[in-house]
Amino acid sequence: MSRLSTVSGKQIQNIIYGTAYKRWRTARLLHEALAIGYRSIDTANWSTFHLRFTLTLVKNSFEVYVGNALSETSISREDLFVQSKFVSAPHHTPFAPPFPAYDGQNAEEACHLSFLRSLENLKTLYLDAFLINAPEITPDSMVPLLKLLLRFKDEKKTRYTGVCNIATVDTLAQLHKTVPGAIQIVQNPLHSPWDPEYKIPQYCRDHGIQYNTFNTLTGSDRIIKNNSLKSIGEENGTTPQVAFLQYCVQTGITPLVGARSQENLRSSLIVANGEGKQLPKEQMHKISRLMAEQSIINRFRGAKLLERRNREMKKKRGTQKMRSDQAKYLQATYVQREQDEQQVVERAKARAEALAEKLRKDLQENT
Repeated sequence: MSRLSTVSGKQIQNIIYGTAYKRWRTARLLHEALAIGYRSIDTANWSTFHLRFTLTLVKNSFEVYVGNALSETSISREDLFVQSKFVSAPHHTPFAPPFPAYDGQNAEEACHLSFLRSLENLKTLYLDAFLINAPEITPDSMVPLLKLLLRFKDEKKTRYTGVCNIATVDTLAQLHKTVPGAIQIVQNPLHSPWDPEYKIPQYCRDHGIQYNTFNTLTGSDRIIKNNSLKSIGEENGTTPQVAFLQYCVQTGITPLVGARSQENLRSSLIVANGEGKQLPKEQMHKISRLMAEQSIINRFRGAKLLERRNREMKKKRGTQKMRSDQAKYLQATYVQREQDEQQVVERAKARAEALAEKLRKDLQENT
């Protein structure tokens, strides 16, 4: 698969610098990453708060701060690869509402406006890549959004397009075939219970789609702490984290790294620039076995998550049925009470009429 490139024709690095979760430190940390040598940047149009005391509560990438850092750097825009996303409404909850507010029927308009806002936030006339991060939107609803991405490309406003958090390989294949050319990038967590057989990376390799992963290191603690990976790192004169990133790159993955430490960023830069020592097959097989074990764990987690979800749904349905039965009982009780009261009234009327009739007869007999 040919790698994506910048406007100047340079291939993007093997590692993309992720700006998420940096809060008010976003601009400073991005400046440091650029100074160290990173030229590929991932961000998103998350909602933001502007009050300092609330920032610790917000999970976002502060896209406007990314734009500030990019506008202040001396690096040519044509040499940078800047990737942003349209982030759907549920990802903003419970923080500030998204821009713009929308419901399912207005997702296409919201995506368009979000794209324009990203251009404004990042102080640029174009994006190198624009992705849709809306896993809760159904495939049928996603098709108009992907067609909108093609329009952005035709208008030269973005060069590459794709999707994030795609749940299954079947969904990916359906969208890829329905809107050809719209999915050039897929960005997913490296480890996920969604698709336990890990068919999505293979599909991307087979169809020339760049596969980005987030939580690449933070979600791989079990693998990185394994003695086998530590030994591989020592044999290659590097850390387990760098050895694992090298493994990801050699298997066709473009990982996102959001390290806050300059030391960690520098150690990963050799992998980003393709200067890292290639891992031999034996070491690759050892790490692949660790990944296979993680896949089994993810499958177990996925089954447990599904089981828990089913229990929650069953409980919810039970609660709804109980409330429905209570409402029916109350309604039936109310109707029965009205009927009983009506019967009492009718009997009272009958007794009153009988008493009145008796009084009339008595009165007639006396006269």
